[in-house]
Amino acid sequence: MIVDHHPEELWSIEKPQLPKRSRLYHLPPVGIGTPFIESLTSYIARLAESHSVLPSVLISKEITPYLKKVFAKRLSSRRLRALFDRARALNGTGDIAMDFVQALETLTLRSDLCFLTLHSCASVIPPRGLFRPYKAWCPACYQKWRLSRQVVYEPLLWVIETIKVCPQHQQPLCLYCPHCHKQPPLLEWHSRSGYCSICGKWLGSVFDSFACSTLSPEDLKKEIWVADSIGELITAVHSLSSPLLRENVAKGMCAAINLATKGNIAAFASLLGIPKNTLWMWHTGKALPQLNALLRICYRLEISLLDFLTPEKMVAKSLKLSLQESTQRSHNKRVSPKPFDSDRVEEALQATLASDEKPPLTMKEVAERLEYNRRTISQHFPDLCRAISAKSLRYRKAAQEKKIEQSCEQVRQIALKLHIENVYPSEGRVSQLMTKPGDLRTKKVRATLQELQSELSR
Repeated sequence: MIVDHHPEELWSIEKPQLPKRSRLYHLPPVGIGTPFIESLTSYIARLAESHSVLPSVLISKEITPYLKKVFAKRLSSRRLRALFDRARALNGTGDIAMDFVQALETLTLRSDLCFLTLHSCASVIPPRGLFRPYKAWCPACYQKWRLSRQVVYEPLLWVIETIKVCPQHQQPLCLYCPHCHKQPPLLEWHSRSGYCSICGKWLGSVFDSFACSTLSPEDLKKEIWVADSIGELITAVHSLSSPLLRENVAKGMCAAINLATKGNIAAFASLLGIPKNTLWMWHTGKALPQLNALLRICYRLEISLLDFLTPEKMVAKSLKLSLQESTQRSHNKRVSPKPFDSDRVEEALQATLASDEKPPLTMKEVAERLEYNRRTISQHFPDLCRAISAKSLRYRKAAQEKKIEQSCEQVRQIALKLHIENVYPSEGRVSQLMTKPGDLRTKKVRATLQELQSELSR
């Protein structure tokens, strides 16, 4: 039996609705909603690798056109090097981080890349000293991901300066490559997650005591708490019912002072070793404490960073009773000042001046060892103190000059190598091959390159 269909039932002349296409791969970030969420610098390196291009090419050719004009000018071909030198800002709380996030979300059609930065914490955490300029990594994590064929990446936790250990493997993060013993930059023109950007070797298979710092059991316990506390905050920020506001820090500080010392600011400051004026600025909201100071307070109070920044939770908790007790004892018991031992101090100063210890101690370090105020020592022995300070200053200047000379020599070798290969030794090409590209901003190092460019072009 044949059934005739009307042509309109078989064919439709309406144009189908196609979903919008992204210019770059819709690459999902790793660890969304966990303490081990990926950093934006790691995402850029992985996105470049997924397109079989270098991060420098991805940024200059694809991302730059979508940036705001103020940043696009800075990211010209001559100044791309400057971006890599301050790549930590891409994971941060400022405008450049959000500019890159918005550009990448436009290119990939993703809507979750803002969580790869700490921009959601911009109101409660000041940017100063927040991120490290070089890589830090857990070799056990790298090796585990590689062996289980998981994505190798760099968590946001690892780029935060305060984080010293991996909370999963409870071991210190590595800062130096175990192969070349150098510090790989956070993001380079040819960066690849899990590999050293200087020597190109895998960072997960070797655990070297030189590459990783060592911590005492007590310090390790504290650093694990720090990592867990920051990880909890990173996990929670995108699911909080209300955003973190600057006033939360002041409210949290007021709640802590009220609960721990019954509103006595001076007692609270004395207990935690914080200047009273500084604490007053924090609790009135006139200034924000840096992340490490905030964590130190939370650790002493035995509350998490997230609870501190959500004061309604902290009020419901009971802080350490020993905190109030020790404060009361400190007010009831006056401690007599330590008597100044003139002979001992003079002997120690002379020994410091004659010592071959390198680097030489500064007067601040000498005063800390002697457990006296630096000003008090200077009042008694001004000449010896000036001599110790001058010795330390001479050493630092000589070390800086040696570092600059080494960079000049490296620039010479790189420029000559490029010249032999019939490649013009431009500032951009030379900086890409330098161990520490930022040294090219030094006046003497740049002058060395300019002289070589003139000589080689004759």
